[in-house]
Amino acid sequence: MKANKNKYFKAAKEETNALVVYFSSKGFQANGMLEKGNTAILAEMIAKELHADLFQLVSKDKHYPDDFRPLMDISKKDIEEDARPQYLEDVPNFKKYKYIFVGGPAWFFYFPMIVYTFLDNHDLSHKILIPFTTHVGSGLTGIDTHLEEQYPGNEVFKGLAVIGAYTQEDPDRVRRQVKDWLEDLFK
Repeated sequence: MKANKNKYFKAAKEETNALVVYFSSKGFQANGMLEKGNTAILAEMIAKELHADLFQLVSKDKHYPDDFRPLMDISKKDIEEDARPQYLEDVPNFKKYKYIFVGGPAWFFYFPMIVYTFLDNHDLSHKILIPFTTHVGSGLTGIDTHLEEQYPGNEVFKGLAVIGAYTQEDPDRVRRQVKDWLEDLFK
């Protein structure tokens, strides 16, 4: 087996048809200084529960600052311009996946635009999109509807929205939410 040199991709121990892809921010955020972003923690929980591959979207040229206020300014501008920020690395063998769990924080009712860059860069034929997000009180904010509108050829399953601070402060609660959500999705 060839060694994986992509530091943003983590393969599951078993063969899988599920990919968890996410963008997460750290640094000074809405719930304080974060060493690891809320969405990163949530994505890792989902991947672990599913035994899925995991891919972190990391922007080229530090498009997203680590300070909350400038981050929100960039995010709002990206949405207004329908920007597609570029990311480092990519997922090997994307075509093998059937289920694409796609996540990021909810910013102004959207994922960070880098998430849409990723989706636009891949052939989504016959893929099922499953959104998840962290937020400060807004919930899924219509992200699932945006996915349905932007990728009309894809089925979009019920998403998961978790208050971001809970990933840091009450991870057991979030693990239960993840487990219940996944059981509901695949019953």
